[in-house]
Amino acid sequence: MISTIVFFVIGVIKIGGAFFSEPSTEKVNQVRSFIDNFKGELALVAGGGIQVKDYVSKFRPLGLPETFLDHLAIEMTHINAQFMARVLNGVHTRTFPEVKNQLDKLPITAGQTVGQSTDAVAATLTDYLKADLLILVKDVGGLYPKDPKEHPGMRVIHQLSFEELRKFTKHDTKAGYYGVIDPTAINSIIRGKIPTYVVGLDFNFDEGTKIGPAP
Repeated sequence: MISTIVFFVIGVIKIGGAFFSEPSTEKVNQVRSFIDNFKGELALVAGGGIQVKDYVSKFRPLGLPETFLDHLAIEMTHINAQFMARVLNGVHTRTFPEVKNQLDKLPITAGQTVGQSTDAVAATLTDYLKADLLILVKDVGGLYPKDPKEHPGMRVIHQLSFEELRKFTKHDTKAGYYGVIDPTAINSIIRGKIPTYVVGLDFNFDEGTKIGPAP
């Protein structure tokens, strides 16, 4: 499967929180290996991780507005982006125009807008760049009928149409918590008909989920 992906010209990768919650040389090498073998240009989006969720949750009992908590979460994702830029020899970028202008330097960005997850940022960036594919790297390695952490024995769904993706929409969102893929990201993927892959850090596409047109 990977051999078919390397022919795309531009790709966007969202690296999920597991990369940051327990960082390791192995994880860095897994991401670096895929980047090195990708025959095109890549832009990366850094996720938040459990640290961001825990940090934000400590302030929620104080009754602070969700928009303020979202701003805190966004800033923390940019700290993650700076870490990624350092270990992957990329450049940290704040805005989409900066990403576009530095595509040849492995630009790495993060949160942008309150009320959106970094999945939504990645989907919107894919559309903005007119990229050929979106890769969402998740700790569970794909999409499942139910949360595999809460329902052991669930098997990954290997292929979904854009319309089938709608059932994964979760509407009760708050800062740091958006479901498997947040509603804005799902809508962007469907509207833009963006070929999307949900995989683990091993980038095993055969074991992940492919989202595209109905067969």
